[in-house]
Amino acid sequence: MTTVRFSVLGPLTAVQDGTPVPVTVGKLRVLLATLLLRPNEVVPADLLAERLWGRRAPVNPRKVLRTYVVRLRQTLDLRDVIVTMPDGYLVRLRTDQLDLLRFRALLHEAGQAGDPLTERRLLHEALALWRGPVGAGVASETLQQIDVPPLAELHVHTLERRIELDAGLGEHASLVAELQALTAEHPFRERLWAQLMTALYRTGRQAEALETYRTVFRLLQDELGIAPNAELRRLHQAMLAQSPVVARDDLSDPPPPVPPRQLPAGVPAFVGRADELTALTAGRDAATVMGDAAATGVAAITGAAAVTGDAAVTVSVIDGMPGVGKTALAVRAAHLLAPHHPGGQLFLNLRAHSQDDPPLDPADALDRLLRALGLPGEHVPERLDDRAGLYRSLLAERRVLVVLDDAASEAQVRPLLPGGGGCHVLITSRRRLSGLDVTHALSLDPLPAADAITLFARTAGAGRVAGSPRHLLAAVVEHCGRLPLAIRVTAARLRSHPTWRLTHLLDRLGDPRQPLRAGQRSVTAALDLSYRNLDEPQRQAYRLLGLNPAADHAVGAAAALMDTHPVRTERLLEQLLDAHLIEEPAPGHYRFHHLVRAHATQAAATVNASERRAALARLLAHHARLASEGTQADGAIGFRRT
Repeated sequence: MTTVRFSVLGPLTAVQDGTPVPVTVGKLRVLLATLLLRPNEVVPADLLAERLWGRRAPVNPRKVLRTYVVRLRQTLDLRDVIVTMPDGYLVRLRTDQLDLLRFRALLHEAGQAGDPLTERRLLHEALALWRGPVGAGVASETLQQIDVPPLAELHVHTLERRIELDAGLGEHASLVAELQALTAEHPFRERLWAQLMTALYRTGRQAEALETYRTVFRLLQDELGIAPNAELRRLHQAMLAQSPVVARDDLSDPPPPVPPRQLPAGVPAFVGRADELTALTAGRDAATVMGDAAATGVAAITGAAAVTGDAAVTVSVIDGMPGVGKTALAVRAAHLLAPHHPGGQLFLNLRAHSQDDPPLDPADALDRLLRALGLPGEHVPERLDDRAGLYRSLLAERRVLVVLDDAASEAQVRPLLPGGGGCHVLITSRRRLSGLDVTHALSLDPLPAADAITLFARTAGAGRVAGSPRHLLAAVVEHCGRLPLAIRVTAARLRSHPTWRLTHLLDRLGDPRQPLRAGQRSVTAALDLSYRNLDEPQRQAYRLLGLNPAADHAVGAAAALMDTHPVRTERLLEQLLDAHLIEEPAPGHYRFHHLVRAHATQAAATVNASERRAALARLLAHHARLASEGTQADGAIGFRRT
């Protein structure tokens, strides 16, 4: 039986039974590296395609991907190693078969060590596995930009911890040259500069230690426009005072900043969503394990990796149509997760659908997050990349819960994701953020009827609906489309009109001139914002679909309305689907939620008369052609795409 061993902590290599096996084809190297960076976990086919081709994927990427997997298995005899799964592929390896798995295992063991000598030995052994940049020679820009930085950050963090342990044993002289090289390679890592200053001072090179401070002071001022951090400033003052003991741990630190507690209050009558909450909070036990490891420094990151076989950061995305309850669910889940994240809880509205403000720029978002983590405003770097790097550094040893509400796109969110540590990120969006690597992706549906009725009763007040026939309550929530926002707005209207009865409320709900509004909350306003965020071709498609009297839209009928080729029509429909403005109850068939349908009908009223007549004429001609061909009209689910 052959044994294959791989290395990714440096140039990508494969060794089979002691003999190196070259993987020379560029795409095979990218495929192998992507799988090895996620050992023992299912890697989705879409993610593999993104790493292989970026935005220039072939016509049928999954078919080409299968071909590459077959070739890779044949090249390295990996039939039992690369496993085909329903959603992608998994590379099944033992710890001794991959240097990355061995590195993580050693870090976890170091984090559990009871004494500094054992921890130091294990960290030296772990760092000896690194032979250069991760995946060196792998030609994938996406892989280098997304997959490599978290591991590079972990490597430097581990170096800093090992140097701290070496210094604790008095090995300052041997550390100077290494720290000089590391500060040149990582000029903005202030912890490394502090370690270099301490090593110089401790070996009698006080003048060089002070000159080192002047060097880093000028560097940070010139490049980032900030002053050195408090640790470096205190160290500098201690050296100027010729303190007899100058070591990082001996300097008196100010009280640590209070962890942020930014979660908003949950909705007063949260109902249902038990399965969704379970999916979003299932990782909290792993987070607890991560917390035990965090107390020992480096293992804050690797403890979770050892438990889960995955990167420690958990990223969950909740998407769905306007008013379906995404934020309420995220806040509810966040309050359940909060006790397991003592490093703090951050909440940030990214304003993808704000009536008054544009979506929050990632740089501005990072500025707010950094300040919330206790960083003085004058220390926030100017550039986006520097802010993102500093943000990841601040979170590297903390267990922080981050809630990013109402995200506009993957590009807005990606810089806000931690690079390591026992962090958990909850994201809500009206769009499917399929370009993100996430732990959980949850598309939220309207409430089940029973939960919808319970929510209405609790919000309106038990006294207002006590004894009401259940069929009337069911009719009310169906008018609301079983959307939590619409239900809360409607219940608030009933509560604020003591003389109304359910029958009167139903009459009002059946009147299209009476919008679902209570105070500043409006279902129509929420849909208006989603509509406004579409580009013009998508808005035109939405308006024209609003002209269709049929409940469902097959691709052929939609193409007739839009006067476009079916391929382009399907693309537009998919974009509306990603924005959760239409649903897909069956392949190739689409329909509006009935509240969205009412909104689309209103939008269709803005289509000029001649364009409206032309669109409807094309739709009638389409159905006449189907009838003449003996094909049942495709406005109903179950009929062929024509």
